[in-house]
Amino acid sequence: MSRSRGAQARASSRPLCTLVALLVLLLSAPVTAQTRGSGGAIRIQVRGGAQISAAATIEPSGTIVRGELLDDAGAAVASATITLRAIAEGGAAVNLPTPSTCDATARRSRRSVRLVGTDAYEVQTDDRGAFCVRAGAPIGQASIKLRFEGDELRDPAESVVRLDAADAPLARTILRFEPAPDVIDLDRETVLLTGSLRVDRTGSSRSNTARREGLAIRVEDERGERIAEGQTGGDGRVRFEIPSASFPGPGSGELRLRFEGTATLAKATTTQPIVRRAEVRLALAHPVDAGDPEDGVGIDVDVTTSRGPVTGGVVEALRGSESVGAGTVQGGKAHVIASFALERAGVVPLTLRYVPAAPFYKSGANLQVDVNVKGPGVARQILIAIVVLAVTAWIVFGWRRAPMPPKKDEDDEAHPVPSGRAGVEVVRASTGQGGYRGAVLDAHDGTPIAGARLVVVAPAFQGDGVVARATADERGSFVLDVPYRSDARLVIEAEEHSRYEQALPPPGVLRVALITRRRTLLERLVKWARRTGAPFDMQPEPTPGHVRRAAFRANNAEIESWARALEQAAYGSSVVDEGVEASLLNDEPRGGRKPAA
Repeated sequence: MSRSRGAQARASSRPLCTLVALLVLLLSAPVTAQTRGSGGAIRIQVRGGAQISAAATIEPSGTIVRGELLDDAGAAVASATITLRAIAEGGAAVNLPTPSTCDATARRSRRSVRLVGTDAYEVQTDDRGAFCVRAGAPIGQASIKLRFEGDELRDPAESVVRLDAADAPLARTILRFEPAPDVIDLDRETVLLTGSLRVDRTGSSRSNTARREGLAIRVEDERGERIAEGQTGGDGRVRFEIPSASFPGPGSGELRLRFEGTATLAKATTTQPIVRRAEVRLALAHPVDAGDPEDGVGIDVDVTTSRGPVTGGVVEALRGSESVGAGTVQGGKAHVIASFALERAGVVPLTLRYVPAAPFYKSGANLQVDVNVKGPGVARQILIAIVVLAVTAWIVFGWRRAPMPPKKDEDDEAHPVPSGRAGVEVVRASTGQGGYRGAVLDAHDGTPIAGARLVVVAPAFQGDGVVARATADERGSFVLDVPYRSDARLVIEAEEHSRYEQALPPPGVLRVALITRRRTLLERLVKWARRTGAPFDMQPEPTPGHVRRAAFRANNAEIESWARALEQAAYGSSVVDEGVEASLLNDEPRGGRKPAA
């Protein structure tokens, strides 16, 4: 009986002993870890993930698969092995043709590709994590399965690309000059230009793997002639070092960047208006003949640049700081008549300088000329004395005459000082009930606008009806024989001026002022920049070039394109018609800040 009780006691004590031993083991674990830590730190290894991004392109010569392998942080995984298999719609493996590398013209060549068995490719990523495989023949309707087996730091990764995705739309490309050139100096040996090509990563599955490296970019002039060609680097930039002899002569023109596109990237072009400028050189055509400076001394000057003779501008003769003569430049020649007073004969130093009339030319070094002049003779001195006495007598007797009231000229009413604003002013009201006359002038320089059309319209049964019309003559004058109507409107139009319309004024002599379309566009841009504020506004006044450059720095393609088109219209050689004006005004970017109240 006692043995039985002893056995029961031992059996009941076993679970308790087991629990005590487990607690002792748990309490002793930190001590053991501390002991191990005293001998050396415990090495902890953390594994991350990876992802494969790829796209396939079907070409007549075969199928191209491009992609890249990145880790969780977006860093490239270099020298990693990627396995590619083609899977049919039913799930069966597809035998693959012989592979090869692709993008042979790229700056960095891809790693070699090998065929494993009959249904798999193996390729290694380059130092940027990229890979490219070209199948030597079409694969057909299948999916490409890509797999990375992982390594000691990264878990495996897979990706599937359907070959029918190759029919996706081309990725849009954005081409531009960086920075945009404004002036081409033709006196430099070479001109440096930089362009950039960016890929719009939205809207096309092909854009995710499209590479910007090794793409051919062309530079053309306004005639469409190619003057340079280069290839983009890994950052999408291309740099050109162009001999200045490749450009046409001085004048306004365009530079155009052109990208013809690839199997995945769409075509792109960009145009930049420029001025080709050259320095003007002056030289005497022949030695200056001695002469009387009061009658004028003739000086013949050759006016040239590195590109040939100059047409336009004037050559001015200076004696000290005083201008004593000038001559216009035509065909590289200028005939200057220098006239000044001189008491005795001798050698007079003159300075000849070129004054440009267009931005295509810049003044070079002044030309110093020594002129042999003859002094006035005795007879001339006596004649001068008689003239001085006669003028003095005329002035003295003139003081004694009563001043005559100035005669008022009717043209003075129609040709006042320009106001700079478009409008219709009634210079003198008519006593009758009808009839208008007056002149149409430019609001800024006051010149007559020949051919301006004036139309009086009034409400009719269907829309507006024409009551009367007139056309201004070469002096800008017009006559409208029409009675006054309170519901009528006066509309004025001209070839190069903006349309103006207002209610028909009372009868009388009218003064009509119009603004050119170029000035209208510039005023519209200034108002837009003032309303929008920084970075487009500037002091004393924003210009299209400033707005275009500010939009480029802000990466706003819409504003940059609008400012470039407006700049070309305002300063270009083409006529700005009504359609061009309306298009630019309608394209004005929206969303500018309103002026503060």
